[in-house]
Amino acid sequence: MQTTLCDASQANAEAVSELIHASFSVLAAADWDASARAHFLEESAPRALATAITSSALALVASSADRPVGILLMPSPRLVALLFVHPDCLRHGIGTTLWEAARSRLAADHPEVQTVELNATPNSVPFYRSLGFVPISMEFSFRGCRATRMACWLPARSRNCSVGIAP
Repeated sequence: MQTTLCDASQANAEAVSELIHASFSVLAAADWDASARAHFLEESAPRALATAITSSALALVASSADRPVGILLMPSPRLVALLFVHPDCLRHGIGTTLWEAARSRLAADHPEVQTVELNATPNSVPFYRSLGFVPISMEFSFRGCRATRMACWLPARSRNCSVGIAP
């Protein structure tokens, strides 16, 4: 699958919101309370997403055949808030491509950043591990959302470090 990356904008907020909702519904929603699901869907609705994109340190969209198939949103250089791939496009390297582009941008624009954190849903933990993130908390539930806090120490790759934490 051929994809292109570009900066997200208010103009593609509606299509990106649809992508997020489709992915969330298939991959994460089953583990969350109904009120938490509703809150997430509200926060990622087009208008709210457009505001988040505008105020983010980094917002990237992967597109294929003129439709968004992936989104990575970082409100600050040290935090991934959203990384979603359309459920029909999983296992095509889109999430990895988004993360690698974010790493490159961080290295160029924010070389002081050494660690990036995120909250991973139970289904996404293995994917984030494959990118170099490691759990820094046990799985927790907060306001009906199930997650594990994870972090990626960016210098690990250049120092050939591997983390020996069992899955």
